[in-house]
Amino acid sequence: MTTADAPADAVDALPNGDHAEPRPVLLSAGEVLRGMLGTDLARLIAADPVARVGEDTEGVHQARVATRRLRSSLATFRPILTRDETTALLGDLRWLSRSLATVRDLDVLRSRLADTLRTFDPLTRDQGMTVLARIDDDRRRGAEHLGDVLASKRYRKLLAALAETVARPPFRRSAGLPAESFLLDTIRDRYVAVARAVDELAAGPTDEALHAVRILARPLRYVAEAGGAILGAPCTRLGRRTAATCDLLGDLHDGARANEWLDGVEVERPHAFAVARLRAAEIGRMAEARGAWRASWERVGLAAEALGVRGG
Repeated sequence: MTTADAPADAVDALPNGDHAEPRPVLLSAGEVLRGMLGTDLARLIAADPVARVGEDTEGVHQARVATRRLRSSLATFRPILTRDETTALLGDLRWLSRSLATVRDLDVLRSRLADTLRTFDPLTRDQGMTVLARIDDDRRRGAEHLGDVLASKRYRKLLAALAETVARPPFRRSAGLPAESFLLDTIRDRYVAVARAVDELAAGPTDEALHAVRILARPLRYVAEAGGAILGAPCTRLGRRTAATCDLLGDLHDGARANEWLDGVEVERPHAFAVARLRAAEIGRMAEARGAWRASWERVGLAAEALGVRGG
């Protein structure tokens, strides 16, 4: 049997070590959007029952990721969607995201502080457990509110509206245009926006300024990840490297929030030492993230250039 006669899944690697060139995927911009929305709606629905129970942190995490990606996709592909339907969906997703974020942020905070406590001596570790108990109390209250949100009529209507959007998207005619050109233009716009924000940073940027960069970088990450099937490996690489930069900036932001939370904790004198050590550990993690994010961003720039995307 010749290579030409072989089934598609058998022609992975040729005898001489070369790899068969994959055929380009020909999709419209609208089809790409439907795929993205369908994937993240399925993620939200799968996470729903776990998030309702409230004990497994992964359920809340996946629901928040799905909500964030749905919002980003609707905003990124807004030029091919009618405005009224999109505006209503974005508003409801923002409402849901706030409730999920309250619980998820506490989960992240507890995980960070618990990891640090494990490195302490037994006495200091025991003192620090008071801090975790405070977080657990806040988390229980947040989970109760989230349960009310997920049981609400507004949430049910949101799920129905998202399902309707996936089944019958409110497309403009431009949704039928080839995905390749739309994705390249969109990635270029998103990359230029982040690059300009980075260029405008002060020599010693504030935590808030770096968080703003992260917020701008998220849509670039999501659209590059989705565009990999259309634009190939360079686009996938761009998405992966942007994700790495977002993770570093996220670590910095989480550290800042952790210190802010620790500043507001009132503890008895015997526990003050544990709190001080926790704060010092967070400052150290923040310093590491600050020292690494710019090199990570430079790798994003190299990946963008390989895709043919340059800053403005």
